[in-house]
Amino acid sequence: MTNNHYSYEIKLEAIRLLNAGMSGRKICKQLGLKSDGLIYTWRNWLRNGEYYRLRQGQGKQYKYQKGDLELPNEMRKNLEIKQMQEELEVVKKYLIKERLW
Repeated sequence: MTNNHYSYEIKLEAIRLLNAGMSGRKICKQLGLKSDGLIYTWRNWLRNGEYYRLRQGQGKQYKYQKGDLELPNEMRKNLEIKQMQEELEVVKKYLIKERLW
């Protein structure tokens, strides 16, 4: 049994597909994920505002984005802006879906 590492983009895509109404098992097959439980965990992190957890590596149970502090300021700011834009898109899609129900 091996541990899989999924990129930040894969995680966001899985959450987006789940919010779009696709089942967890179909998302796993489409994106090659190990378990559909991962997707629900990622979505819960997103709902709770724990966006940094989507970026942290496996086994890295640190908080408060300690891993990003090693990057230069300019690169860290660019990553934060990109991350906020992606998160905003996911939240917008989720809110639109919630309004339709």
